[in-house]
Amino acid sequence: MSKIPVTVPTGAIRYNSDSNKMECWIGTKWMQIAVSSPDLDGGARGFRAGAQVGGGSPWPQTDRIDYITISSAGNAIDFGNLTGNRFGPAGASSRTRGLFMCGGTPTRLANIDYFTMSSLGNAEDFGDMTLGRAAGGNSAHSNQTRAMLSGGSSASSDYNNVMDFVTIASTGDGVDFGDLTAALSSPATGGSSTRSIMGGGSVPGGHTNVIEYVNIATTGNAQDVGDLVTASNGRAISNTIRLIISAHQTASTRLDTVIISTLGNAYAFSDLATAQTQGVWCTSSKTRGIWGIQPAGGDSNTIEYLSMTTSGTAVDFGDSTQVIRNCGGTSNDHGGL
Repeated sequence: MSKIPVTVPTGAIRYNSDSNKMECWIGTKWMQIAVSSPDLDGGARGFRAGAQVGGGSPWPQTDRIDYITISSAGNAIDFGNLTGNRFGPAGASSRTRGLFMCGGTPTRLANIDYFTMSSLGNAEDFGDMTLGRAAGGNSAHSNQTRAMLSGGSSASSDYNNVMDFVTIASTGDGVDFGDLTAALSSPATGGSSTRSIMGGGSVPGGHTNVIEYVNIATTGNAQDVGDLVTASNGRAISNTIRLIISAHQTASTRLDTVIISTLGNAYAFSDLATAQTQGVWCTSSKTRGIWGIQPAGGDSNTIEYLSMTTSGTAVDFGDSTQVIRNCGGTSNDHGGL
């Protein structure tokens, strides 16, 4: 009878039935093999979901989820559907799971939907936030563990100061986090894995230029840390270094930035190719920002992109599957991950 060799060659791979993990022998011990990656189909994926489409009064809503491969350029592809039609859901995600929170029909919703970003398919019910509201599509931020939603237009008021959060890997209802410095809707929100930054938003009688932040791992009220260049209701993307905001209410191409580690006032960074008043949706990888464009006086399916590491004017990326306004966006490789 031949003997099983005692020596295990370096680089040998085995399946550990106790841990349900693949392992590699490195010469002295078995090490788990990491198999997860934010990169899919050649690059990180970006998603947009929900929207007002088509025209009419009130605008009809959609439940469609689109996706793009951020590192390439091209038209968006139909990914699946939310659990129901809505406009203004706010997007957040870990590396594997996407969330779209709240929105309107126009009745304000507390619903949270979730989906697995690595495969096509429909979203499922996650739970409810503490307050139903339309979030303007860009009032959420997340790290690998928590997703936070800040402010929004609720059933009882166009403005509120509520911040709540959920644990992404589980399912369940939102938990109160703390309060914004003022009641507002649609702050431009992003950040890093440790900080969530909210810039501007709509307030009674107009817009605010206040930039505030919280530490994601704790709970508590937001703190005022600086000002936008212009008081506005815009959209924001982020990598681990900077937050970039389309901060304008009149037609403009200007994009401003805040350095996440130091905070402080925003300053001019770059430009979109198309002047817009607010923006439809946006998301990013750690190197490239994606903007769904809402041109002044109209709506569109246009998507533009720009480098987040160098200043410069955005260029055409492709088209969404629908002509839309007021929807949410997220990715599996944004600044919080």
